[in-house]
Amino acid sequence: MRITHVSDSYLPLLGGIETQVARLARRQAEAGHDVEVITTTPAARGAHGVGTERGTDGVTVHRVAARVPGGYPVHPRSTRHVLDRLRDLEAAGRRPDVVHLHLGVLAPTVELALRAVTRRGLPAVATVHSVWGGWERAFAALDAVTRWSAWPVQWSAVSELTADPLRRVVGRRLGPEAAADRVCVLGNGIDVESWRLPRTERGERAEGSEVHVVSATRFAPRKRVLPMLEAVAAAAGQVPGGLVATVGGDGPQLAEARRWVRERGLSDVVRLVGRLSPTELKRLYVRADVFVAPAVQDAFGIAALEAQAAGLAVVSRSQSGVAERLVDGRDALLVDDDEAMAGALVRLVREPALLDAIIAHNRTAELATSWPRVLADVEDAYARAAALVA
Repeated sequence: MRITHVSDSYLPLLGGIETQVARLARRQAEAGHDVEVITTTPAARGAHGVGTERGTDGVTVHRVAARVPGGYPVHPRSTRHVLDRLRDLEAAGRRPDVVHLHLGVLAPTVELALRAVTRRGLPAVATVHSVWGGWERAFAALDAVTRWSAWPVQWSAVSELTADPLRRVVGRRLGPEAAADRVCVLGNGIDVESWRLPRTERGERAEGSEVHVVSATRFAPRKRVLPMLEAVAAAAGQVPGGLVATVGGDGPQLAEARRWVRERGLSDVVRLVGRLSPTELKRLYVRADVFVAPAVQDAFGIAALEAQAAGLAVVSRSQSGVAERLVDGRDALLVDDDEAMAGALVRLVREPALLDAIIAHNRTAELATSWPRVLADVEDAYARAAALVA
């Protein structure tokens, strides 16, 4: 199958959309598909122009990069360049069997190119990777003008949290039953086996036998790191000497978080270690027990699900996309508010049998986020897209 992905954001930028599109493209290439990515992300900071590169992962990347203040991955004529590239592929006998477009809230290349792609008669799948929130009204207003919800596109989203507003907009024009068929969930994939790690049990750790609570996140308001630290502090106050916490990540609130820990005299309980590489995260998880996911607007929550694959128990807010793939009391403890988050941590310290049971389950469970299952779901969406233009 010839697959063309279109995404404003791509490697070397590091974020949810960028890494997941790259991982999906690589997995598809490994499965024997002819895969290309068209992106407005430059190959290096400050680079510009149009170029094509063949990666060691077997994926061809066509970059259309402009010099834009702030270095944002946008191009003033990106739609024309996308169509030119598609015409070049057709002329070379490589007409895509499907064009898979990836949207954040603001994705001008994809949003402007989508109608042009469908007018060429190409099967199209569009995946929403971000929580719309208040943007739902804006997309609904745009639909009233352009009728985008009726275009021959197989719509998708990475979770029910992100799919629900999309279904509401599509359903206004096509009806709820049609919307249920035209909007599917395509979750992100995890290399589960690479996260199956050896484990150092609590009684065998040189640093102590406390329950080790961890998280990996961006220190930004949407990620709710400060409320998580407050929950950890509240839990530590109820079970003195019962837990320690390590939080990896960087972002605009890191300095404030470090000051918060220092001012409350929690430096012996909470460590904020900055950004960690995947290898460093794995080293951390080997000696950890619980992963905390405090955000309520996470579309998917890849970090929490990687931690689950590593065998950690997860404590997650029930409103997030993370919670959709977890079962309370089996994989995780799901909580409705921050007070309950602190209570869940206390419970896992006071009930070691429960903690060990969740860890044992997560270390061996078959996960819905494994790549074979994700690739099967994606190919099903591609078949639906092809049927819309047949």
